[in-house]
Amino acid sequence: MRVYSYRKMPLFYALLIVLLIAPAAFAQAADVSVSIAFDQSQATIGRTPKLSITISNLGQNPIRSTRLRCLAQGTSLSASSISRLPGIIAANSRFDTEQYYRAASPGITTVTCTLDAVDAVTGEVISITSPPQTVEVLSETRLYFNASSATRVATVGQAVFVMANYGNRGGTTFTNVQVSCVELGRSLEFVSSRQTLTTLRPGQSGFVEYRLQAVRPGSAPIACSITATDTGTNMQVTLPAPTVNIEVR
Repeated sequence: MRVYSYRKMPLFYALLIVLLIAPAAFAQAADVSVSIAFDQSQATIGRTPKLSITISNLGQNPIRSTRLRCLAQGTSLSASSISRLPGIIAANSRFDTEQYYRAASPGITTVTCTLDAVDAVTGEVISITSPPQTVEVLSETRLYFNASSATRVATVGQAVFVMANYGNRGGTTFTNVQVSCVELGRSLEFVSSRQTLTTLRPGQSGFVEYRLQAVRPGSAPIACSITATDTGTNMQVTLPAPTVNIEVR
């Protein structure tokens, strides 16, 4: 059997070896991903939407980050610095960080984040961009609304309370005030609720208290919103609150 040396190897076989080797050298880029998510898709002026950033390295080699940046298209949000920047991300691991934005003016802003990195073993240069995420900043500044819970982690059987606060800092009365909170998982069940005011005169504030029961382990995100009628225009106003995240164990 004839054995070819590297220098005398026919061009066909040389190309075949290059094609076989090349995919292994560049496979790492497909194993790295960047995902982002805002904690609210709509915000009122002054609110601070949080962008969660996750870098996943599912490859067999560690990667070394050289730059992580997030770019915004739109002027309704102003950004602070990314809280933590990645360094070395081990194989089969993930890195989590976040960036806060401030709702500055009405409008829509779209954000994408790009990771530049190097495969620590092969030296391959990697550049990955996340899918876009959007926040709409609403123009309503008179009616304000927020929801929160003192409980972040609950055990099965525990009572969980969610408080939704609202108020009128404008000069127009709001009527037909209704608050709705929806549990988006299957770990909490609603037991009861009570609401103080359904009409908000200028300067007034109210709240709704929800009592829930932890029934099974899992994630229990709660999305709350408020609707009210502006008596000056007879138009309905709807505002969301940032999602309340509760983990049941």
